[in-house]
Amino acid sequence: MSKRRAHRTNHSHGQLRSRPLLGGPPLLSLDPSCRTILSQIDERNFAWSDLAENVLPIFERARPFSHEAVPPIHAVVPPGVTVGFGVDVGPAFLRIAVGHLATWPVDLAGLTAQAVENLERRTRRARPGDVVRETLGGVPALVFQSQAGWASTTVLVPGAMDRLFGQRPALFVAPTRDLLIGLPPDVDLEFATWLTEWLEATNADGLHLEAFEWRDGTVSCRPLRRDAIAV
Repeated sequence: MSKRRAHRTNHSHGQLRSRPLLGGPPLLSLDPSCRTILSQIDERNFAWSDLAENVLPIFERARPFSHEAVPPIHAVVPPGVTVGFGVDVGPAFLRIAVGHLATWPVDLAGLTAQAVENLERRTRRARPGDVVRETLGGVPALVFQSQAGWASTTVLVPGAMDRLFGQRPALFVAPTRDLLIGLPPDVDLEFATWLTEWLEATNADGLHLEAFEWRDGTVSCRPLRRDAIAV
């Protein structure tokens, strides 16, 4: 057993197992606005004019849906991460594929700009009080969930990071689409890696991202200490 795996095992019990970090709306509780969007998709074949204000950048799940036959469209955005795109229908996202963009009056750059603008608008609804202080494995942490599926992509909006978390340096991990966790800037990377991978493995929408360093109003990518060989 490697030293890193032995280190993680020391944290794999206790209060982490009982923390309700993954709450959210039930998948079938569609509100009227969501039903309107879905009906427009059916009647107008995914028209850009109907959906533009609900397109968001999303991080790819580590375990993609088995029924995805058409490749989704991707873009690289600051701080140098790859995102896909989805239409926000409340409890979930409808994926945007390469074929959809071919029929819309917008190119990839325009789609990306619109999605980021929509995300910025949604982050303004969040308040610093939505960030919960936790202690995870003995480490102080700031936990943010949007309850709308986009918390992880807050790292794409430095203004929102500043407003929600303040300017104090921190290391952020995003194990799932609606979970962003801030850890001390000098946190043990072994622990940060274990925490991230544990939450990724125990959730269907687990991601596979590196960490994000927040310092001086700027977000930058920072590698975790993941195993070289995925299992």
